[in-house]
Amino acid sequence: MSVENFSSIEIQLYRRQLILPEWGASAQNAAKESHVAVIGAGGLGAPALLYLAAAGVGTITVIDDDSVEISNLHRQVIHTFASAGNSKAESAALAMRSLNPIVRINVLKERLTENNAAELLDGADAVLDGSDNFETRYIASAACAQLQIPHVWGAILGFDAQMSVFWSGRGPVYEDLYPQAPEPGSVPNCATAGVLGALAGVVGTSMALETLKVLTGVGTPLMGEVGYYSGLEGRWEYIPLLAGDSDGQEKESTPITVSESEANNAEETSRESVINSHNSKSDAVLSGEKGVREVDFEQVKKELEEGSVYLLDVRELHEHEAVSIPGSHHWALSEIRSLSGKGALKGDIPRHLGDGGNQVLVYCAGGVRSLEAAHLLSEVADGEFYSLRGGINSWFENA
Repeated sequence: MSVENFSSIEIQLYRRQLILPEWGASAQNAAKESHVAVIGAGGLGAPALLYLAAAGVGTITVIDDDSVEISNLHRQVIHTFASAGNSKAESAALAMRSLNPIVRINVLKERLTENNAAELLDGADAVLDGSDNFETRYIASAACAQLQIPHVWGAILGFDAQMSVFWSGRGPVYEDLYPQAPEPGSVPNCATAGVLGALAGVVGTSMALETLKVLTGVGTPLMGEVGYYSGLEGRWEYIPLLAGDSDGQEKESTPITVSESEANNAEETSRESVINSHNSKSDAVLSGEKGVREVDFEQVKKELEEGSVYLLDVRELHEHEAVSIPGSHHWALSEIRSLSGKGALKGDIPRHLGDGGNQVLVYCAGGVRSLEAAHLLSEVADGEFYSLRGGINSWFENA
């Protein structure tokens, strides 16, 4: 393969990688003839999409049904402040076309489901999975196995990340790492536990590199291992992972500690289960009714400004010390649970709530822990208990 097969614009765009002896015109042509489907134009998809377009991948399909929010921008660097409210898929496509007008971009403003996955991913030579929930990852894994294409996966949370390349028939698949999804609520997500934006750049860019390797045959893809990255230490570690047997029985592999990114909508799923189990009302305001109710920030904004409601943060102490709603008091759900289990919760009410127990607004990061804490407290204390729907994130959005 000679550079004569490329236009002058292509040579100008790719000359710095064309001169790499391991890459050259052959790998560049392979990238040009390839089609990559990217699930999600969020934290991981954003840098990956930019680098795939910049590298000259011929066709890129962006699959995302979400819209850009201002809170996305610290990590989803493909979007701009001006694109807030617009489709993520369209915003990403605009950025990629601005970066490289030669590549073909397909925009799919859809959510990947069991019913459409095979159709949406058909024709792709690789899938880069930047999804933020377990359900989509399992759907993507099954579709990639059916289509016999590589599944490049990554996950981030806080300062930590995981990444691997799955390829049915050639190595492990996602189910070899996580045979079953964790219980709803057992894994935090970025909205509740936080994430540093630069970490998404590290991992999303690494996923783009792994995708380019499987497309071109250059280098050795990260198959049969899970890369674990500690952002605080700046260190990658690699944990072996074996593919399951042909009869579906999983071989032994080194267990991985679950630290999934933006997990399987656990916050929302757990929230719904708590609401249903306690039969709470979600449309009430601070009305003087006995029981626990969820309220939106707008419903209690006036009370918060006036300081007429006792504001209780039930996150862990390190979360409270990092950032909290002004004027809030702290009592961690973990301690409330422990005291409740020992039958000693009522005795600690005066120490933590004092005289402010008449109307108590409980908050956490996203609304799950606060709802549980409010119910536990209401069982042993007088007064009215409310859970702030959306937690501190809703305060951020309205502050």
